[in-house]
Amino acid sequence: MIRRALIATVLFTSLQATPVRAEWNHPLPKDVYLQLSICETGKRPDQAVTHMSRSYVGAFGFAKTTWRMFSDTPVHRAKNLTWAQHARVLDRAFWFGHTRNGRKQWAVGPYGHGCWKHLYASSPKLRHMVCHNAKRQVRKWCR
Repeated sequence: MIRRALIATVLFTSLQATPVRAEWNHPLPKDVYLQLSICETGKRPDQAVTHMSRSYVGAFGFAKTTWRMFSDTPVHRAKNLTWAQHARVLDRAFWFGHTRNGRKQWAVGPYGHGCWKHLYASSPKLRHMVCHNAKRQVRKWCR
């Protein structure tokens, strides 16, 4: 009986000590992505996920051709993705690129995104986050 209590105590203690997994796993803070989303679509992120026009799709206002290059999800199914998944497509397009069917789509960088240019030019804090980022693929876009 004492052994069971000891095992239960150890398990309970170890479960409490387990760090919580971060919900945001992107190169820049969530507020930067929020600003980009709102700037590009004019909508709150929860509304912007369903944003689709004749030429643009998603929470970050991607041209449909760009969406097709960097997403694993067809344009007409973009609305089924979470906002964080839309941010992952942004990461691929801006920083990391994407391999699809064995073919590498190189990152196009952030400077084709109109709102990025404005945010980057007006925010020394954002410039510092990019230029001193832990990821080399992000730092290379430092200007």
